[in-house]
Amino acid sequence: MVERINICRTIARERRRMGITQEALAAHLGVSKAAVSKWELGQSLPDVSLLPRIAAYFSLTLDELFDWRDELTEAESAALYAEVYALAETDLDAARERLRALAAEHYSDANLLLMLASLLTAWSAGMASPFAPADATGDADGSGTDGATGAVPGSAALALIDRALEIATEAPVLFLAQQQKATTLFQTGRYEEAVSLLEPLVRRQDAGAPTMLLASAYCRLGRDGDALDLLQMERLRAANFVLSSLAQEMGMRDDATFAHDAGAAATAVYDALGMGSLNPWYPVSMALEEAEALRRAGERDGAIEALARAAMAAGRVDPRSPGLSASPFFDRIADRADPDRVGSAWAEHKARQADETTAVMRRAVAERAASPEWRDLAGDDPRYREVVASARGFADEGASR
Repeated sequence: MVERINICRTIARERRRMGITQEALAAHLGVSKAAVSKWELGQSLPDVSLLPRIAAYFSLTLDELFDWRDELTEAESAALYAEVYALAETDLDAARERLRALAAEHYSDANLLLMLASLLTAWSAGMASPFAPADATGDADGSGTDGATGAVPGSAALALIDRALEIATEAPVLFLAQQQKATTLFQTGRYEEAVSLLEPLVRRQDAGAPTMLLASAYCRLGRDGDALDLLQMERLRAANFVLSSLAQEMGMRDDATFAHDAGAAATAVYDALGMGSLNPWYPVSMALEEAEALRRAGERDGAIEALARAAMAAGRVDPRSPGLSASPFFDRIADRADPDRVGSAWAEHKARQADETTAVMRRAVAERAASPEWRDLAGDDPRYREVVASARGFADEGASR
C-alpha cells in the first residue's frame, strides 16, 4: 500500500477555487510568495504551526487539508478484485458485502473503485461474474438491489465511478473512468447518456500524429527504447481497433461480399501481427460473425463453411499459449500483458478467466449451430450435420463443468 499526503495539491486547488493569489495567501500567513509557490509545487511543506491557519483560511478540516490517501499497489488491487470475483460465483450476497466493505475502506483509491465498479456492472446484468449467471435470487433483469447496500447494482457502479472521477488526478485514469461510466450506462440501457459521454471522447484530436512525433523526438534524444515501447503500444491499440471494428460492422450488415472481404482482412491482420498470443478467441468470434452474416444473406455454402471454421477454431483454442513475446511486433511490451507481473493471485484469476472464456466461446458455437435458424438453412446438408456433431461435444463439455 502506498500512502500519500496531498496537502500541497489541496492548497493549490483551494487557492484557485477561491480566486486567491499566492501573494494574498502568503500575506495572510506571514510567509513569502516563494514559500507558497514551493508548497504548491511539492518542493517543501508548510511549517506544522501554520497548518490550522491554512485549514481555517480555506474552511477545511485538517483531514481535508491533508487529503490523506491510501493507494493499493497494482498487485494488492488485483488480488482483492480476484477475491470478490471468485466469491460471487458461490455466494453473491457475500461478494456484495465484501465489495461494499472494500469500497468504504479504500474510498480514495480510484483504480480499485473502478475495478469494483466493473463487477457491479456485471451484477446489474444478472451475472455473478462476466461469465457466470446469478442464481435464482440474483438480479436476472438487472432491476434487483444490491443486498449489501440496498442500491441497484448499476446505480451503485455509477456511484463508484463518479467517485473515481472526483478523486482521480492522472489523465489516463480519468479517461478510463469516463469510458467505464459510458460502458455502465450502455449496459444498463441508458443509451442517450452513454452517447453524450462518448461523443466528446471519440471526437478528440487523433493521437496518431503526436504519437509519431513523440517517437521521433525520443529517437533524437537517444531514447530508442522509449520510442519502441510507444510504437508497439500504439500498434497494439490500432490492431485491436481494426479487428473489433471489422467484426462489429460485419454483424451490422447483411452483405455477403462485405462478410467475405472483412473476414479475409481480419484473418490477414490477425495472422500477420501474431495476435493469437493476445486474443486466441478472436478467430472463433470472427468466423461465427461471418457465418451469421452469410446465413442472414442467404449464402448457404459460405455460411456453412464459416460455421465449420468457427467450430474448428473453438476446438483448437489454447488460452495458455505464449504471451505477446511470441510476436516480434509486441515483444517489448509483452511484460505489461503478463499477469504474473501483478502477482500470483492475479495470474491465477486470469488463467481461470481464460478457461471460462474458452468455455463460453465453445458453448456459443454449439448453441448457434443447433439453433432453428441454422436448421432451417442447412438441416439437410451433411457438412452442417458434421459441424453440429463436433459442436455437441462443446455443449457436453460445458454441462460437465
